[in-house]
Amino acid sequence: MIRRFFCILVLASCLLSAAAADLPDLSGLSFDELVELRGLLNLAIWNSEDWQEVTVPAGVWQVGVDIPAGHWTIKPAPDSYVSVVYCDRLNEFGRDPAVGWHGWNGTLTARDGGITANEPREVDLDMVDGMYFINRGTVIFTPFAGKPDLGFQ
Repeated sequence: MIRRFFCILVLASCLLSAAAADLPDLSGLSFDELVELRGLLNLAIWNSEDWQEVTVPAGVWQVGVDIPAGHWTIKPAPDSYVSVVYCDRLNEFGRDPAVGWHGWNGTLTARDGGITANEPREVDLDMVDGMYFINRGTVIFTPFAGKPDLGFQ
């Protein structure tokens, strides 16, 4: 297992090293190895300085596995309304927060008018490994750009 992981890690670094280099032949890898490689590549892309945003479909995602840990600004897809939860544990079915969970939940809107007057258009979350992110609709992650300057002297 460790040998296979090391081989996949070396392959991922080869893929990311030189843009002009020929891509290695992946035909000898198993389905599970290709899926693992895809996960490593996705995390490397998200951690790249060139990365700007990514669209995340509805689902249950683990931070550090599916989504890199870090400070993110999250907003709904255009013209949508979406429920999101950031929690420390899931229930026995793995689809919702467990009883007594800690974290944040709310709804985000990209629609003018919204359903209530106080719906936020985005949320900033400092996400840590091991937590879960649940979104009931498509959202867009962008790296947190910082708080606005309020102009205090």
